[in-house]
Amino acid sequence: MRGNPLGEFIPDHLYHELNAQGFLNERAIRDYYLKKRFNELRASYSPREIFSLLQKEFSYICEDTIRKIIYTRDNFDSLIQKDLPPRKRRKSAILNEVLVQF
Repeated sequence: MRGNPLGEFIPDHLYHELNAQGFLNERAIRDYYLKKRFNELRASYSPREIFSLLQKEFSYICEDTIRKIIYTRDNFDSLIQKDLPPRKRRKSAILNEVLVQF
């Protein structure tokens, strides 16, 4: 992963400045890049081949971890809301409102 993996959202100079100041979460950016790259390669390769290619690019991560990163859902709130019964959903919404105030 070289350059600005968030190029579609922010310009290169801003990415490099934020990164230099320590304002970017490198792990989240890496995970975003892996998911994006997986989707780009899907048309040409099988998932197994893609995991192998990504593992070569990120040699410090095993293929199983890459698989988990790719298949993990992005939106944590939608996961929670879907699995909670209606009464708990209401409490969760109230809790979120309280957290936003702080």
